[in-house]
Amino acid sequence: MRPLVAATAWAVVSAIAFSTSSAAAKFLGQKLPTAELSFFRAAFGVLLLVGAWRFLVGARKARDPWGHVIRCGLGVVALYGFMHALATLPLALASLLFVTRVLLLPVAARLMLGERSGPAVWIAVTTGFVGAVVSLWPALTLPELRLGIAAALVASISSAGSQVAVRRLTATNPAGLIVLIYTAASVAATLPFAVTGWVAPLPSDWPILAALGGFAVLAQFAAAKAFSWAPVGFLAPLDVLAVPVGAMLGLVLFGEVPTAYDWIGGGLIVIAAFFVNRPGEPRFAAKENIPHKV
Repeated sequence: MRPLVAATAWAVVSAIAFSTSSAAAKFLGQKLPTAELSFFRAAFGVLLLVGAWRFLVGARKARDPWGHVIRCGLGVVALYGFMHALATLPLALASLLFVTRVLLLPVAARLMLGERSGPAVWIAVTTGFVGAVVSLWPALTLPELRLGIAAALVASISSAGSQVAVRRLTATNPAGLIVLIYTAASVAATLPFAVTGWVAPLPSDWPILAALGGFAVLAQFAAAKAFSWAPVGFLAPLDVLAVPVGAMLGLVLFGEVPTAYDWIGGGLIVIAAFFVNRPGEPRFAAKENIPHKV
């Protein structure tokens, strides 16, 4: 199989798995607290540890502790924000706002790593955020959605910073070790809040919780496979596949019909995302990075 074909196939699997996990979170968001959903989503990531002993051995080799603190802290904030957004916003809108993190990568790289991008990139970033405003316009008139919108934007900003922190860490840490430390940190950070307001899931909720965590793990695995076949610049725009998949699931499962604002704004964001990551532009993460959806 040709590398780019294989990479695209895995990217599609990742987008579908990510959107399916998001749909499960939205379904359960009416029953379970955000903190509890965040914990369950993170807890399934323990499967990536392949045994606690491996984490304990590998942690000794960690370098750049502040880089890990930044990566884990921003990643956990993104996780909480996105789970809350899914519980309160239409699935397509929450996915669309979260995807704007692709546009924020050059901003985060400039602030955190001092990397510079050309004027064309900043024009594309501005265009993408115009698209986000267009998509948000009807929702901003509904007070009950404003907190969810704020949570989605916080998640997007935090996720972009977290991804740039991963790039910094790959200079001194193996990619697998970065994954192990983040997984352990996210479980530890979400557990106390989940326990405080714990709501016992019903027996019928457990298959959906399994989908929430299981598809999240699959999304990360598929993304890692995709990035083993192609560079970030080729694959990053494919992240926007989560938007149409999310819109389809939102329509089928929750009866959410995308508006004209969603289509116009989403189109601008997709165009901007492809432009920011087009061939020839600076790469914002190393090829060997294992990407994360949060």
